Amino acid sequence: MMLGHHVRMETTAPHHYPLTFTAAQNELADRCLAELSNRIGSPLVMITDISGRLMLYHGRLSLTQGDGLGALSAGGFAAGAEIGNFLGLRATHGFKRLLLEGKAANLYITLIDEELLLITAFTRQVTLGMVRLYAEQAHQELGRLIQEARHNREHAGSAAMPDTGDDFADEVFRQLDDLLDGDLI
Repeated sequence: MMLGHHVRMETTAPHHYPLTFTAAQNELADRCLAELSNRIGSPLVMITDISGRLMLYHGRLSLTQGDGLGALSAGGFAAGAEIGNFLGLRATHGFKRLLLEGKAANLYITLIDEELLLITAFTRQVTLGMVRLYAEQAHQELGRLIQEARHNREHAGSAAMPDTGDDFADEVFRQLDDLLDGDLI
């Protein structure tokens, strides 16, 4: 019988302590979203963390609808990532973008620095190439802000992290139920 080497694994994933932006970083991220939205005529551009928590958005949805769409988008992205894992596409080879196409509108979701999602809605009047180009530019700008926020989070220590509460899942479920007009329960 061979005894294995025991490694103490970190039990706290980075997203357990969500990124928080300073007021200046928030303003820069907000400007970045507004610029992306204006360049492609997007009715909705938003940033969520990978668990679906809405961080910023520009668009025609209410805050409750934005929260619901953020959670659903993160769930869809996670499902796509798991399909990639199933196919052996892990780590740097995994899926980093998701495109949902409809007859009138599309949704383009991009992973930013393994922690955030950039979610962009666009209509048929805009080509996917234009969306990809401008979303990639926004991705680069937001990536720099995320690196700064991550640095601040790591140096602040876990005691200084905001309490996200244990009721987040219940709140998302309630908001999804509201969004779907009670069809969920």
